[in-house]
Amino acid sequence: MSSRDSNSLVLTMDDHELVADHFAGVKVRWVASKIANPTQPGLYHPAQPERRFYRLTFHKRHRQLITDEYLPHVVRVGKEIRTRNRQRKLFTNSPKMWSHINFEHPATFETMGLDPAKKKDIIDDLVTFTESREFYSRIGKAWKRGYLLYGPPGTGKSTMIAAMANLLNYDVYDLELTAVKDNTELRKLLIETTSKSIIVIEDIDCSLDLTGQRKKNQKWLSDEERDGKQTEKEIGGGGGSSRVTLSGLLNFIDGLWSACGGERLIVFTTNYSAGEELSEAGRRRRRRSSDVRDRGEADEGDEDHPC
Repeated sequence: MSSRDSNSLVLTMDDHELVADHFAGVKVRWVASKIANPTQPGLYHPAQPERRFYRLTFHKRHRQLITDEYLPHVVRVGKEIRTRNRQRKLFTNSPKMWSHINFEHPATFETMGLDPAKKKDIIDDLVTFTESREFYSRIGKAWKRGYLLYGPPGTGKSTMIAAMANLLNYDVYDLELTAVKDNTELRKLLIETTSKSIIVIEDIDCSLDLTGQRKKNQKWLSDEERDGKQTEKEIGGGGGSSRVTLSGLLNFIDGLWSACGGERLIVFTTNYSAGEELSEAGRRRRRRSSDVRDRGEADEGDEDHPC
């Protein structure tokens, strides 16, 4: 049979069926068991489901190996298989909640027209990130990585994101900032994202006022306020219902809220070369780990697009 969130075949064990396994030269046996509920159903005692469990048997001299290494290995491999086989989702946001559809984009790095050396660098960087949980914990940083994809429309930025998701088996959260009312709602949306996911903010230069410049008629702030705040300009230059600010977004990326959850990629896209329209706060190196240029299909004699 197939599980609800998976397209792969799922096998189960019959009652009292025995399966042997070997780990580090030690043989163990798993047996599927069940305990029937002894209580007879009645008016005040509705029938209870049977208790099903797996019984693990092994020689007692291997107890420490089994508890310290084998069982954590089983849990880890089980999670990896579940993640690999699950149906991945593409999420989009309404003002206060996420909705999703199945993610079935066909793009892969094998199908992308990208320089082989650059392609290998990107793949190696992504795979290294997924294997670096202990490294991020050791250096005291949230387990996340940022990418800035830049270039004219049609040069493959969205295709790159789909290929990244397919390579890592990650869900994709397509965050539309203009649909978010304020920083509080933005924070609620972001903390609801799961691990093993890519948070995408497309056309970041069009979604927020990222120039870092304040209105000319705005009063100067005190030194404390100036050091603790970024631009408070509304999306679209004011007059709209959305009041998400650059500071609210960046606080989640590398502020206190950045440690909520782990193993996330945060991808910004922009149509401008190397994010030239982004403010210094948005382009700060610690807030994006890599800049990637995609190249569109140029006619012979045309210059390549930086993306």
